[in-house]
Amino acid sequence: MPISFDLFSYANRLEIKQNKSGPCLLDLTRKVYLKITPEEIVRQSLILRFKEEYRIPVSRMRTEYEIVQNNLKKRIDLLLYDKEGRPLMIVETKAPEVRLTQKTIDQVAFYNNVIFAPWLMIANGIDAMIAAIDFQSKDTREVYDFPLNDFI
Repeated sequence: MPISFDLFSYANRLEIKQNKSGPCLLDLTRKVYLKITPEEIVRQSLILRFKEEYRIPVSRMRTEYEIVQNNLKKRIDLLLYDKEGRPLMIVETKAPEVRLTQKTIDQVAFYNNVIFAPWLMIANGIDAMIAAIDFQSKDTREVYDFPLNDFI
């Protein structure tokens, strides 16, 4: 069940500049300007929220992390690391008009077959779903608040 995770106030503060191909948005993790898309606005707004509200350093975030599984190349939207540099959370972002469904959950779970992060999150700028993974018991449970203590 999704929780409210509104990113509108962060989206209004993203850095945008005009270039030859049109308006572009600053990717805070890679320090490059990207074409503006609804999904990219959600991702960058989420990064800004993690940085400002949860005090997670940008240096512990990575966008477009490439993985290979079953000869398929995929890119993780956002990967968060713990203080020791181990993967802590995989985040899949969607445009605000995209509903968070089992298909989206399956997508991020597929990525976790390679990464083995104890936290998964899907977000569309309005709602989010967060899951905790216990690899010993092979139990997955949905949580209804951001697991801030794991990031401090």
